[in-house]
Parts: sequence; structure tokens; C-alpha cells
Amino acid sequence: MNPDKFLTIAESLRRHQRADLRDYEVQLENPVETLYVDPLPNEAVLKTALSRNTTFLVGRKGTGKSTVFARAQSEIRKQSDLLSIYIDVKALYDLIAANEASVQLVQNSDVSDGILRAHLLRKHFLGTIVNDIIDELEQAASHISLWKRWTGKGQKYEEAIKKIKSVGAKVADPKLTEEEVPILRLVEAKTRAKELAREERRNKAQGSASLATTGPALSLGNSLDDFDEALSEQEVYTKYSDAVLRSFPFASLLSEIRELLKNVSINRLIVFLDDFSELNWLDQRLFVDVILAPLNNSSSESIKLKVAAYPGRIYYGRIDPSKVDTLYLDFSLLYKAADIQTAEQNAIDYTSRLLLRRFEAFGENIRDYFDSSMEQGDYMRTIFEVTLNVPRLMGYLLHQLYLDRVAKLQPITNAAIRLAAQKYYDTVIAKYFDRMNRYALEPFDKKLDRHNQASLLRTIVEEAKNVRREIASGDLGGAYFHGLANPPVSHFSVTPTLEKVLSSLELNFLVSKYHEMRNKDGQDVTIYALSYGLCEAERLPWGYPSGRRDDRSYFVQRCFDYTRAIHQFLSKNQTIRCDNCSACFNMDQRDKFEFFKWRCPDCPMGRCAVINLGEEFRKEVEDLDEKVMLDPVELQILEALQEEKMAMRAGEISTLLDTTYQLVGKRTEKLRDMGLVDKELIDGFNRSQITDRAQSIYFRSA
Repeated sequence: MNPDKFLTIAESLRRHQRADLRDYEVQLENPVETLYVDPLPNEAVLKTALSRNTTFLVGRKGTGKSTVFARAQSEIRKQSDLLSIYIDVKALYDLIAANEASVQLVQNSDVSDGILRAHLLRKHFLGTIVNDIIDELEQAASHISLWKRWTGKGQKYEEAIKKIKSVGAKVADPKLTEEEVPILRLVEAKTRAKELAREERRNKAQGSASLATTGPALSLGNSLDDFDEALSEQEVYTKYSDAVLRSFPFASLLSEIRELLKNVSINRLIVFLDDFSELNWLDQRLFVDVILAPLNNSSSESIKLKVAAYPGRIYYGRIDPSKVDTLYLDFSLLYKAADIQTAEQNAIDYTSRLLLRRFEAFGENIRDYFDSSMEQGDYMRTIFEVTLNVPRLMGYLLHQLYLDRVAKLQPITNAAIRLAAQKYYDTVIAKYFDRMNRYALEPFDKKLDRHNQASLLRTIVEEAKNVRREIASGDLGGAYFHGLANPPVSHFSVTPTLEKVLSSLELNFLVSKYHEMRNKDGQDVTIYALSYGLCEAERLPWGYPSGRRDDRSYFVQRCFDYTRAIHQFLSKNQTIRCDNCSACFNMDQRDKFEFFKWRCPDCPMGRCAVINLGEEFRKEVEDLDEKVMLDPVELQILEALQEEKMAMRAGEISTLLDTTYQLVGKRTEKLRDMGLVDKELIDGFNRSQITDRAQSIYFRSA
């Protein structure tokens, strides 16, 4: 047993940043290829990523999307007729926000500064993406074309690069074109009309007959929120995105890229785009419609995209979904089978292959770390149940096991794995709702959504406890549960229409989609599983009884159908409201509103949307101390320093937060000035450490 090696293995799985694994090149000759384990037999996932089609790789955080991309790029580099580049979309987005790029406002455009600034900042982000693609292309092409310069093609190559950079310079300067002014005026008019309507409703509510026509009501608010709200109407958005697209010289850019590829004898450029779903909905749509769709649809097969996205947060826009490969990495879809047991076995096989390869690569035998009385299949199954096959969660689990057992030279037992799952939930996941709502500087709507998600989770947990209690008393289930002293209640079923409602909880691993099947009435239902750590914390048995003849039907017993309970929760916490006439409608009618594009049935002008009801929570938020609130990324930096309990470089922190070291460096300087972080030069590197003041403010219960 080698605790240091075990910790290295845990860290190699736990890191958030792109899995190029350069830190392990000293220990491993080719870490990307040595450590890679495909989730499917015969490397089917890798082969899909290397296909000639545009590919969307879909999975929650930590499911291995970046690892697949890194492995695919290492394979592409071996082929002389292919060229690949990698863009971390979220990191680029964060850097632009951190640098607060200046924009040049245009005089006499009849557009307010707020609307104009929001528009030009958005164009700056899109232009930066295009220029990053150009920079990556230049670097990649220069490496493979060096030998061609001796054969007379060097001059053509230099000319092609020069032309591409010239086009890129035009894209990088977010100037306002004449075509964009009319749509921005329309956006401003929409915003002004909505503000007037809101003011009128406020006056009516206050019993005032007068309507202010100047002052704050028409200031339009110089924020992105007003801009986004105006573009929520499909017709306005379409006109806007078309105008932005026309302002980008894509025709000449694509022509020059094709010429460059031809000059260096490259048949295809593969663009890997990571963390695409981290953008907000409007930025994601513009990113697809202004950049991805033109690259994909107008490149004559010379450019192919590989996009990493989250489930439920994919926008295809003008990219035809039927002409792209979409591969899901989450367990329930990747290993989907006719029965749960087959899906589980395929997933456990991947868990075993992944961990065995990782230990062998670092020269360790995994059996040396686990209780010898346990069968290998038993602890692999437990690790699967705790992590549901998410490699990053496996890393967190191993890290906790290192602290609890391996560092003390004690073997890992099944009980230790369950305890580690509970500790991860208690120290990381459970703190998410409270700390972010209390200390994150963000719009009220985000806090309200998170508050409602926490309330929904409590509703589900209480329902599970009630079901367990009533099964034990014999009030539920009858003879089916006879002989079960401690019936598992970790899984529940809902109608598929409620999947959107559970999506935020799922993205944060509080619940996970487990299976799709039919209930006793022959209706389709979706089976979800509560987090293993949550179940341990709440003393709820996880799983289902094995060895019974009818165990496959356990999850569809009527007592585990939570559809009604969730609908009751929604009826108390959400409604459908018109933005024009303020009419409200029951959430049961959501499908009908989606079909009719959210048009209001009571007025011709209005558009409806789901509204969270949270007046009581609004009072809680108003009582919070804004003086101690931080940007979410700053709060995450403090959480990382608190959890790791050591001084860390910006690069080390960034690997835990899935962001860039540049952004971390800027924010730790700000936190230092606020007295929340100490920075000190140690071993030639600036390292940050959380202060006692920060611990007393933000982690009193930690």
C-alpha cells in the first residue's frame, strides 16, 4: 500500500480541467493514451468522436467529455491529412468577463448606451471565439507545414495565414454596422414597452391613476437582463441573430481557411469545443447561429465540429440534428438496455476497467488497497452505485477514502465507501444551496430557482421517508414488501414530462436518471435515483432488493410514483404568467403552452413563461448582508481553499473549478485586498491561502 501513489490516482480523476494530464508526463510516457479507457467496448465512443460527422458529446460535469476529446486529438495528430484545434468556450467566456473588455459606443445611433453596450459586449465574445479559432489554427498549421516550406509551398502558406488574420482583425473589433441599428432600435422599443407595462401595473397596484413617462421607468436599465428579455421573443431574436451574422465576414473567412488547408494538404479541420453548455441560453443560441452553424453548414465538409454539452442544454439552431452524431455519456442513456440489471452490469464493467487501468498505469495493484475479505465485484458495484460511473466523482470518492483509510494504512471496506459518499455529500453538495444563496452575488431569480430546487429536493426526500414508514407499518404495498425488514426507497418514478423539472437537481448529482420503463398501468415512466451520499445522510436504504423473482418491477410499485407529489409542489411554487396582461395559469397546462409557442390565450400581445413564486423567500434575500456577498467564482475559490486546507497556486485552484488560472489569479488578488485570502511567494510561485476572517464569515458550520 502506497498512500502517495493512491493520492496521485485520486487527483488524476478528480481534476476539472481538460484532461491533457501533462503533470503526469514524468511518470507516464504518454498519459493521455495510457490512462484512457473507453466507456464502451471496442472504443466505440472514441471512434464516434473521430467520425467524419459533426458530433455532440453530451454528459453531466465530470462524465469524461474532455478526456474523450484529448484522446481523439492525440489520434488525429498521427494522421498527416487531418488538423485539430481545441477551444474551451467557458474559459474564454470567463476571461472576457474578468477583463471587462471595453467597447466603443456609437454616437447618433438612436440606441441607448445600455442596449448598445450589451450588444457590443456580445459581439466581442463571438469575435474572440473566432479569433481564438484562427490563433489555434495558425499554431497547429505551422507545426505540420514546416517541412513543406522547403518544397516551395511556404510562400502560399504565409499568404493564407496573413489573409485569415486580416479577416480575424475585422471580427475582433466589435463595431456597429448599419444593418444592426434597426434591430437594436426594435430591441429598445420592446424593452421600453415592457418597462411601461410594468410601471402601469405598479401604479394600478398602488391605486395611482397617473403614469410616469420619464425617469427611472424609461431608463431601460443598463444591464444584460433587459437585453436578454427583449430577445426572448423568437421573431426579434431571429432578426437580431441574422443581423449579427451578416456583420461577420464569414464567407471570406471560410474561403481563406479552406485555402490554408489546401496549401498544407489538409483534408479536414476538426474543431473541438468544450463546455459549450456553460453559456447562458441567449449566448448559447448566438454562438450556434452566428459561429457553429456557418462553420458546419458552409465549409464543404472541410470543417467538422466536436461539441461537448450538458443534457437538456443543447441548442442545435440551424444545424440539422439528424445529420450529426449525438452520443450521451451518462450511465442511464449510454448503457440503456431492456432491463436495469443489464445496464448496471455494463456500467460496472466500465467502472472496473477504468479503475484497474488507472492503478496499473501507476504501478499499483488495486487489491492491495481494499479489504481482502471483499470480492472485487462487490466493491466495484458499490463504487458504481456511489458515483454512477462519473469519473470525476470517482476521484472525489478516492480522495475521501485516502483521508479516511489509505493515509492511515487501513484497507478500504464497503462501509468506508458508504461513509466517504456521505462525507462528500455533507461537505460539498449539501453546502451548495445554503452557501450560494447566502453569499453569492447574483440576480434574485437565480437564488429563487436554487431555493425552489432545494425545496423540491426536500419534498422528494420527505416523500421517500413517508413511503418507507408506511411500508414498514403495512399501510403500503401489501404482500409485495413482505419479508423486507428495511425496504430501499432511494429510487422513484415520474412521468417523462417532469424530466425538465428535475434537470437542475440532476446536473448537480442530487438525483440521477436511472432507467426508463413502463409502470403497472402500461404508461411510460422515468426512474430516478437519489444521491447515494444523500441517502446515507438521511438513513434511506439505497438500491433495490436482489435475488427476488420480481425485483425488476420494484421501482414501478405505485408507492414509488412521485408524479403527484411533485405536481403538488409545483402548484404551490410555480405558475405560468403572461408578461403583458399578468394572467396566471396552472402548471398542468405547460404542454399546451409549449405547443402554442407560449402565446397568451387572454391577450394578443403577451408571451407567457414559467414564474417562480417566492415572496417569502424574497424577504429572506432582502435581509441578507450584501457586504459579504461575492461573485460565484470567488466563493468557489474560497471553497476550494477551505476544502484543500493548504496554500495553492492559481493553476492548482483552476483545476478544481474548471476555469482558467488567469481568472483565478485576478480574483485571488481581489480576495486578498478584501482580507479573505493571503498570498505568499513559496518555492517560486505565488500561492493563496484562506484567511481566518474568510473562514469565520463563510464556513462557520464547516
